[in-house]
Amino acid sequence: MRIRQIINNNTIFSEDAQGNELIVMGKGIGFQGRRGEEVDPGAVEKVFVLKNETEKNKYLTMTEDIPYEVISFGIRVSDYIVSCGAKAIQKDHLMLPLVDHIYTTLERYKKGIRFDNTVLWNLRVLYPEEYKIAQDVTDMMISAFNLPIDESEANYITLHIINAELDLDPQDGYKATGIIDLAMSTVEEFFGTALDRDSVDLARFISHLQFFAKRMLKNVLWNGEDELSLMVRHQYKEAYECAGQIIQRLEKSYGIPIHEEERTYLTIHIARLMKPGE
Repeated sequence: MRIRQIINNNTIFSEDAQGNELIVMGKGIGFQGRRGEEVDPGAVEKVFVLKNETEKNKYLTMTEDIPYEVISFGIRVSDYIVSCGAKAIQKDHLMLPLVDHIYTTLERYKKGIRFDNTVLWNLRVLYPEEYKIAQDVTDMMISAFNLPIDESEANYITLHIINAELDLDPQDGYKATGIIDLAMSTVEEFFGTALDRDSVDLARFISHLQFFAKRMLKNVLWNGEDELSLMVRHQYKEAYECAGQIIQRLEKSYGIPIHEEERTYLTIHIARLMKPGE
């Protein structure tokens, strides 16, 4: 691996054997380097394969605007999240927004600015595994930068992890959480009962809702009506009616038509949720 271009003391351009453009980062990796020289493997902290010019510009903006110690910390944290998570992580959707979030969070706390993130209170319920990892990341930030960062900041980190798992943009991550919350609250309201946050059936329901929300926001919802739909409609009448209310509310809130097949699978999960063990 040779230096193609030096971006700054800590970042260079290179390419792999297949000719793919790379951004290579490491403390002092570009210091006193020259075009065409071999890259010191011991100085390499992270290598990113660039897919297109847009991605290249995003990395360049990050290296220009954010101090390297924050970028380096963000790289370590991203690797930690990937190593901890039981679910597949879209790495490309994690590192860049997470580094930017960490930097802006640090700047806010240095200036004494606090955000009200109570709107995200339900993330610890909906995503307990991701929230636990986010708490670890918050503790790592406190230790690394010696700032009194509130533990509630874990809510924002959780959202970044969710976005990377579901391959969603940050704004869609907020919407996905809203879709899940609306569905759960509708079930509780319809049946007049509080859902057991520790139940396996609720975990399955939330998992279904996560991917339902992703399909909805990416406009790739299932479509069609078959024998299964007809059977479910008659066998689980209450759950089917509840699923209908969820769909009506979602269509009203988001303006996206939701088809019968999606209602069928919502119905199955709701029926299982309200009659555990079946």
